[in-house]
Amino acid sequence: MERPYRGIATLHETPSGYHIAVPAKKHLPIVIIFSLWLVGWILSIISVSSLLEDFYGTINGSLGIEGMFIMVWLAFWIAGGLFVMKTLIWYLIGQEIIIIDHEQISIARKNDLLFRQKIYDLREAKRFHVEEEPFEFVFWGRRNDLGVFRNRGTIRFDYGLKTIKFANDMDEAEAKHILEKLRSSGYLTAANFN
Repeated sequence: MERPYRGIATLHETPSGYHIAVPAKKHLPIVIIFSLWLVGWILSIISVSSLLEDFYGTINGSLGIEGMFIMVWLAFWIAGGLFVMKTLIWYLIGQEIIIIDHEQISIARKNDLLFRQKIYDLREAKRFHVEEEPFEFVFWGRRNDLGVFRNRGTIRFDYGLKTIKFANDMDEAEAKHILEKLRSSGYLTAANFN
């Protein structure tokens, strides 16, 4: 017999509000592909670095055209590798931290480099709702965005003319449970759902 699903989030009520931690979902195919890609990436960096030594200066110690091309390629290759590393770290040990009190909601991502904490005024946060967007293993989505890296937050609210999404990859039933808990405890009011 199947056991009931207990969810991925941890909720703690503190004297100042609710603290919700949502671990990043481990998409095994992505973790495997990115890990293998990083091995190849490291090997290519090593081999290209040795090529630079060959191109380096026979004339006054300067780089030739081929050396300059390799330097530019290497810069872009390193940037791509760092982006894949950042994404892999997020999938392995990342965590969304949501803190809500009676005045604001704060969304941060622990172990996600370059993501800054975002704070929203609850008086301006409207139409809290749940909308589950299934994970699709495609690299190019509908609007030519990278589907693997897209924010699929299950809990959403309107903030001005923008929809804010959080609780990435959370099951719809769990997201509804969290919104109901926040509503019954008074942190979200009827005005936040209209």
